[in-house]
Amino acid sequence: MRRIDCNKEKPELDLMAIGALPPEILIDILSRLPVNSICCMRCVSKAFLKTVDDLFLATMHMRRCFLTTCSTTTTEVPRLVFLDERPFLRYALLYPLKYDGHDLLTKSKQAIVSYFGSRRRFYSVAFVFCNLFGFTGKSCFTGLNLERSCLLVNPFKGEVLILPSVSNVQVPSNSLCDVDWYGMGFDNITNNFKIVRVYTIKKDYLAAEVLVLGTSSWRELPTVPPCFPTCKSAYSHGDIHWLVHGDDGSSVRILSFDFHKEQFYLTPPPTSLGKEPDLWKFLHLLNFRGSLALVNVYSSKDRDMEIWRRRFVEIWGLKNYNNKEWVLNYKLDLEDDLFVHLKPTSLSKCGEWEHVIFFNDESNCNTYTFFVDLRHISTKYVLLEGDGSMKCVLLNGQLIVHSCTGSMISLNNCGDLVEAEEEQGITEFPMSRETWRNLTNAAEVSGRDLCYLKTQTESASISWDRNIDIYF
Repeated sequence: MRRIDCNKEKPELDLMAIGALPPEILIDILSRLPVNSICCMRCVSKAFLKTVDDLFLATMHMRRCFLTTCSTTTTEVPRLVFLDERPFLRYALLYPLKYDGHDLLTKSKQAIVSYFGSRRRFYSVAFVFCNLFGFTGKSCFTGLNLERSCLLVNPFKGEVLILPSVSNVQVPSNSLCDVDWYGMGFDNITNNFKIVRVYTIKKDYLAAEVLVLGTSSWRELPTVPPCFPTCKSAYSHGDIHWLVHGDDGSSVRILSFDFHKEQFYLTPPPTSLGKEPDLWKFLHLLNFRGSLALVNVYSSKDRDMEIWRRRFVEIWGLKNYNNKEWVLNYKLDLEDDLFVHLKPTSLSKCGEWEHVIFFNDESNCNTYTFFVDLRHISTKYVLLEGDGSMKCVLLNGQLIVHSCTGSMISLNNCGDLVEAEEEQGITEFPMSRETWRNLTNAAEVSGRDLCYLKTQTESASISWDRNIDIYF
């Protein structure tokens, strides 16, 4: 037997031998790897490319993530995604981001840039599930009744899927609410990805439907939620959760949906929240390190100065999902001058990044994104007083940074996948109104309602010039 001297030579990986493994064994091996490692295998050969893009691998990988939630297993590193919704231009712009840890957010040259929109609809983000973004379409013109439209977008692969509109529930034209609430999750028993939709069909009457990803029609649910969902939602533990208003307006509840049982239920929030005026405005839900988390930015107000002088930010985590046991992960004492003059209600979005949490502020015509870095902090109580733990990134315009987790989900073979226009001649970033109008005009001639453009532009910074002073 040949003995290998590890100091002089390294054993080579026999890719041919690995490729000769039965598909089910190969998929089982790959499903145990992080997403980035699996994606690298796509470049090995066409056979590996086919295996990696197999929906069964995505299902197996999701199942393992589900079973290891809240365990000691390392969760996927969160990824940042840039979203620019421009109703006046009637398109949305979505692509992955990189953050340098200081004050620079950039789009790499290799990142896929997805433009999508319609001449008749505005599309706005409704939910985030792993690496998928859900968008709902609303008519641009008053009185124009259009079929409900929902898109799934994978910004990392440049895939846009139109969800089916076929339903066995008829929504009257005089319905009081034209808003649909969506959520997506994973059924770990049937190994199906599912999407739930809630809407009103008459006064104080809710209806709910579920769609199995890859099927062609929605199915009405026998049960409906006990209250209206809201725009604040997060996926965790296989279920979707919405932060909803309490009965008296000074408390909150968490509305959840079990994708296996296909039932709605209420998850109690931390008891220490108590009751405060308009409490819902100061709270956010997110998936934090694989668990459901609730972020509280509530602070007492100085009525004379009308300024939020001192602020604590609490990050609560649902430690025990079965017993609904919440624990305080962090309490941030924000004395940093970057944060002190901002109103908590202007923090429209918060999310997880590689080194804890970030906040989006939309109080002015531009967006400020605050990154909190706690990688060297070992205590729950953190005093942020100019020690470099908080960084501010100024974005030019009403732009939003989202976070998502990696997954192997591909929208290929899942239904009505929109074929993208591969336009390499566009050098503008972002695209001008005239260029987009020309594209939508061309799409209208072909009879399409949705126009989707996938392109790659040069690397670009989306943050403000770091040499410009920032004043609040």
